[in-house]
Amino acid sequence: MRYTIPLQENGRMILPSELRNLLKLKKGDRVFIDTQGDRIELTTPQRERRRAQEMFRKFVPAGQDRVDQLIADRRQDAKIDVVANSKKQDREMKL
Repeated sequence: MRYTIPLQENGRMILPSELRNLLKLKKGDRVFIDTQGDRIELTTPQRERRRAQEMFRKFVPAGQDRVDQLIADRRQDAKIDVVANSKKQDREMKL
């Protein structure tokens, strides 16, 4: 869709209600405006979040929960640290 929007004083623009409804915008919401050359793109934080998720999703195999894997890795690291510290304390006590 294309909209023609007049520029108000101080550079303000009023987005048509149809566009606000489409983007699910309400008073006080913030939007992102990106520029590329002489073009601008207006988007919402929710849309930017979805884009980032889609972009990174290709790096995570389907069905794999990265959070659970991260927690398991951290628990394993903690066990290794406990064993290493225990061995260090044993050596120090022998001195």
